[in-house]
Amino acid sequence: MQSFEVYRPLGAGEQNFWLHDQAHSLHFALTAQIKGKFTVTQLQQALHFVQQRHPFLRVRIALDEAKHPWFVEDHADIPLRVVQRLSEQQWQREVEQEIATPFIWSQAPLVRVVLVHSSNGAELSELIVICHHSIADGISVTYLIRDILQAMPTATPSVYATPTTFGQSLSVPPSLEGLIADRTPEKVSLLKPIPTFISDSFLLGQRAKQPNCSFVSSGSLSSETTRLLIARCRQEQTSVHAAICAAFLLAVRQQNHSKQTQNLNCTSPINLRPYLTSANQENLSLYIGAERTSHLLNFDANFWEVARSAKQQLKQSMTSNKLFGKIFQLQQWLSTLKSPDDALQVFKDQLDYDITVSNLMRLTIAQQFGELELQAIYGPVVTTGVKNDRLVGVATLGDRLFFTLVCSERVMLQSQTKTLHKEAIHLLNEAIASNYEEQREIVFKSNDLLKKV
Repeated sequence: MQSFEVYRPLGAGEQNFWLHDQAHSLHFALTAQIKGKFTVTQLQQALHFVQQRHPFLRVRIALDEAKHPWFVEDHADIPLRVVQRLSEQQWQREVEQEIATPFIWSQAPLVRVVLVHSSNGAELSELIVICHHSIADGISVTYLIRDILQAMPTATPSVYATPTTFGQSLSVPPSLEGLIADRTPEKVSLLKPIPTFISDSFLLGQRAKQPNCSFVSSGSLSSETTRLLIARCRQEQTSVHAAICAAFLLAVRQQNHSKQTQNLNCTSPINLRPYLTSANQENLSLYIGAERTSHLLNFDANFWEVARSAKQQLKQSMTSNKLFGKIFQLQQWLSTLKSPDDALQVFKDQLDYDITVSNLMRLTIAQQFGELELQAIYGPVVTTGVKNDRLVGVATLGDRLFFTLVCSERVMLQSQTKTLHKEAIHLLNEAIASNYEEQREIVFKSNDLLKKV
C-alpha cells in the first residue's frame, strides 16, 4: 500500500523528459525584467501565494512499489536565491549557473527562483524562474511569472492578489494523452498504457551527471524594427517564426566556413494548447510537441526562400492528427526503453538539430502590475545534450521582440556564441530591407537592434 498521496502518474511526454533528465539535465529558465521597487520579503510572499495556486509547484517525483513514477505532493517552500544586480548582463551569468545546476527529481519542489535585485536605487531587476521540464513548458511559466507579479504587494491595492482574489487552487493538470483522449475519443483505443514495469537498475538512484556548461547571449528588436519585420514577413508570405529560423540557420551555415551545400536541421517546439479545447491555458503544465525542418543550404542561399520553406514544412506537420500521433509513438518507445541513455538517444534520433528556435510567440499577459512593469521576457533557455546543442528562445511582449541564445560549451566558445547571435540579427536586419538605402535607414534608426540587455 502506498504511504503517500499522489497526484497522478507521469504522462508519456513528462516521463520521457524525466528519463532524459537523468542522462542529461533537462530543466529550463525564463527571465522577466521588471521595472519598479519591491522587497525580497514581498517576493517571498508572492511565491507562497502562487505555490498554493499551482499544484505542480508542490510536487516531487516518486516511485510506487512497482517502480512507476508519480507526481507526489510534498510541501516545501520554493527556493529563492538573491544576488545584487551589478550589470545589465549579470542575469545571463546567473542563468548559465542555474542551467548547470540539476534538480533532484525526488525532492520537492521542482522549481526555484533567482532574483537579480537592484539595491542602489535603480528600479530594474531580473526575476529568473527555473523549472524541471517534466512539470512545465515555457508558455505556462509566462503565466506563472504573471501570477507572481500579480501577487506582489504594490501601492495599488486593487492589483495586489491575495489568496482570496487568486481564488482556489487550480486543479492538477491532466496528462497530455488524457487531454488528447478527451479531444479525439475515436483514438482512445490507440492510447497505450505507460509500461507496467521499468527496470530499477536506473530508477533507484540519482546518478551523477556531467557538468552542463553553456553560454547565454541576449538581445532585442526595437518596436519599429519589430513592426517592419512583421510587415516584411507578410509581404514575403511567411511567418516571423520562420524568418527567425532562417536567420539562425544561415548564421550557422556561415560559421561552418564551407562553400559546399549543407543540410541543416531546425527544431521548433510546438505549443499544443490551441489543439486541446479542454486544457487550462494558465496551469503550470507540459503541453508541447516538436517538429523538425530540413534545409539544403548553398553558401549564397536566399533568406526569404529559406523562411518560406520553414513555414511550409511546419504547416504540413502542424495538424492535430500528426501532432497527436507522435504522442502515441512516444508511448510505444517508452515501453522499449532500457535506460535514461536510451531516452536521450530517442530524442537525438527524432529531433537531432543544428539549431532549435523555441518561440513563445506574442504573449498575452499584462505588463503593468501597480507600480511594477514587466519590461521583457527572455527565454526559454535549455540545453538538451544533442550534438549541436544550440537553442534560440524568442518572446514578443507588447510591441517588442526579445531573443536569447544558449550554446553548450561543447559546441562553441562564448565568443562564437556572441558572434552567431550578432550574425543572425544582422541577417534578419538585411532581409527586412528591400534595397540598400532602406537597409541603411533601418540600421541607423534601429541602433538598439543588437542592444544587450
